[in-house]
Amino acid sequence: MNLKENLRSFTFRLSQISTKYYKYFPYLSLLLGILTILLWQRSFDFIRWAFIYFIIIGITTILLLGFIKYLSHKNKTVPSIIWCIEFINQNLYQDLILFLLPIYYQSSTIYSKNVMFLIIIAALAVITTFDNAYRTLILRNKVTQFLFYTFNLFAFLNFCMPVLLGMRNIYSLYISMTLSILLLTPLLLDYKEMLKRSKMAAAALIILISLFAVNLLKGFIPPVPLKLVSGTASVDVDRTKKEPIKSFVVISSKGVDAVYCYTSIFAPMGIHERLWHIWKKDEKIVQKVVVEITGGRKDGFRTWSKKTIAENQDKGKWTVDVITDGGQLVGKVRFTIIE
Repeated sequence: MNLKENLRSFTFRLSQISTKYYKYFPYLSLLLGILTILLWQRSFDFIRWAFIYFIIIGITTILLLGFIKYLSHKNKTVPSIIWCIEFINQNLYQDLILFLLPIYYQSSTIYSKNVMFLIIIAALAVITTFDNAYRTLILRNKVTQFLFYTFNLFAFLNFCMPVLLGMRNIYSLYISMTLSILLLTPLLLDYKEMLKRSKMAAAALIILISLFAVNLLKGFIPPVPLKLVSGTASVDVDRTKKEPIKSFVVISSKGVDAVYCYTSIFAPMGIHERLWHIWKKDEKIVQKVVVEITGGRKDGFRTWSKKTIAENQDKGKWTVDVITDGGQLVGKVRFTIIE
């Protein structure tokens, strides 16, 4: 019995087991998702194991989907084998999506446009939970499968690269997208087909379009793994304790010469990131201040910026946007100055 026959026999037996215990799989997936959330809450120490786990998911996906192409559809067991392969991938990616959900939730800012990315992840989690929705929306053709797998791979790499390599977010965005397309293009094209110039040009064009889309839509992507732990406006900052003095939400401009925006940003060990405090008065930018942060502090890296205040001239609603060097929103600090 050769390797192909052994693999075919194994997948057939697996399909029989899956059919028998089918009703229990959604509960297993939910349990795995809860475990990944608990791991996230403990720290980033597990990330190397998660990275290895995802490599296994990626390799399994490509191998299993590639294996389908070589099956003889005259064989009566083929439909069951294909169903089993698709079911395995569905559950693997459901676990991955549930793993990503709390990570991107931590880095999202409520009432901002980067919540859209979180909503997409949540929607995919729901779709992978229901078989009919998954088969109708994801497995309908090669393009929808390619988009589904590429989105998940991009979301995972975009998180892992800063954590594992200390890479800045702006570089992680573009490299993650490029790698995702290169690794998953075989789902659309055969390896032999990819060697043809026309196919290589098409793949290169897909990469360029995707990079342009990332550059255009990066504001919709949460800046994982960065997280705004706390942010407040204050009348001063204790330089020794690195804590705000007299925090406020509303303050009178009388007797106040300056306002400070104090922020604490969490980042994993090894990350060095340049951020911006964008001061806005009534939605109009009035000042930009660059701040540098270093990861590895459990309570976050504490930093601040200052804006001088002119009495009776600077009253209004103020917002300080904390932005990465690549334009991704980390968080907002809001306050109001009155007469």
